[in-house]
Amino acid sequence: MGIREKLIEFEENSTRQCSVTLSVSGGIKNGAELCVENCRCVKQCDDNLIVLSVFGMDIHVVGAPLVFENFGVGSVRITGKIHSLTFEEGGTK
Repeated sequence: MGIREKLIEFEENSTRQCSVTLSVSGGIKNGAELCVENCRCVKQCDDNLIVLSVFGMDIHVVGAPLVFENFGVGSVRITGKIHSLTFEEGGTK
């Protein structure tokens, strides 16, 4: 097996083994905190909408006002009054 084949195999295995961790705490009155691990990229970020791309899926976070923080490689925290979370297939793999 050559280097090219090993890299292809590594990429396929890492894609299958990827996981996304969502943690939501708090409530509507006090605001909430959403932590997302293994975030691949931020597609959109403003006061009312944040779109995150995670392995093959986009996460749409709607709320007001939303505050976006990066707290490590691939990990983000969103705080504020979160109204809804929507999951959509087709994000960055």
